Amino acid sequence: MRRQHRGERSIGLAGRQAPSVPGRLALVWMVAAVAAGCAAAVEPGADNLRASFAAQIGSVDSVGGVEQTGDGLTFTETQADGTEVQWRVTVDSAVVEGPAVEGAPIQGHVVSSWHADGELIEPLGSMSRLPDAFLEAGIAQECYALWNEETGRWGW
Repeated sequence: MRRQHRGERSIGLAGRQAPSVPGRLALVWMVAAVAAGCAAAVEPGADNLRASFAAQIGSVDSVGGVEQTGDGLTFTETQADGTEVQWRVTVDSAVVEGPAVEGAPIQGHVVSSWHADGELIEPLGSMSRLPDAFLEAGIAQECYALWNEETGRWGW
């Protein structure tokens, strides 16, 4: 390492000069721009609503092996008596709706068809006939989610 002489701009960088103030500011702005791009807010949409719906099903303790293909999901649910049920769920629609009143959260509305061991499970009017484990997780044949602006996620 060579010795620094008065008036030289290098600070122990052996033949290289430290960046000038404008160069350092450009670097800081570039790093800030990349960080801002990575931290960009997620916007509510039908795709992340569907993905959240699938994740919510997967969060049920008795559910395993969730596989998603397009608008379809398949998984196994182990009931309290140890019986395994093979489920197939089709997302018929996933719609994002603006707030009903100013300041209210954005709503997501999911309508889905559920088949247990190949048999269609139809609701009785507005009452779902799904097992309690799904209903307790906020999941039904017709269900709603609310968008949380702070977390950038759907809540069920």
